[in-house]
Amino acid sequence: MARIVGKLFFSLRLVLSLLLVICLSPAPEAPAAKPATFASLLSSLPGEARLVVWKSQYTVTLYKGDRPVKTYRAVFGKGFLDGDKRRAGDKRTPEGNFFICTMNESKRFYKFMGISYPGHEHAEYGLRQGLISPRQYQMIRKASEERQPPPWDTRLGGAVGIHGRMLDSAIAPRHFTGMNWTDGCIAMENSDVDEIYSVVTIGTSVTILP
Repeated sequence: MARIVGKLFFSLRLVLSLLLVICLSPAPEAPAAKPATFASLLSSLPGEARLVVWKSQYTVTLYKGDRPVKTYRAVFGKGFLDGDKRRAGDKRTPEGNFFICTMNESKRFYKFMGISYPGHEHAEYGLRQGLISPRQYQMIRKASEERQPPPWDTRLGGAVGIHGRMLDSAIAPRHFTGMNWTDGCIAMENSDVDEIYSVVTIGTSVTILP
């Protein structure tokens, strides 16, 4: 009898979890949940929030632990077809494992969540190619190990993040979902940025795939 009750309890928890995921993942035409409501619902799921960005799919997926919660549309740097970011000014969106290292409101980009590019692997490439000095390499490596913002003023570039629409340009809003228009950042609709901004923190993991 105890085993039957246990199985019933487990099944009930599974159904409730599935219903919660459905609530958090509305159809594309459904209005986005208010950030506070979204954050409250997400807090009931186990695990840490993390983001997986898939450049070839033009998506950002929010996970809670191993559970995908919601997928958003995104666009990337104008150097999209050239692959991983290598240096300042190449207009590419970096690839690899990062974390959110800054969070602030932005007059130009609505809200901005900076990611920890350049990381250790990009610093190793930069050192081999003579783009950065040994001292700069050590600074980037130290920032990565201590989960701090890396220097953004080296020849590897920086100030790459997740943000909303440009507020001072008519170009981005008009073509937002039809072209990669940023200088290397990950751009999303403002309402989607609001949801993500409400549930991530400094240190949240961000994986960017080709």
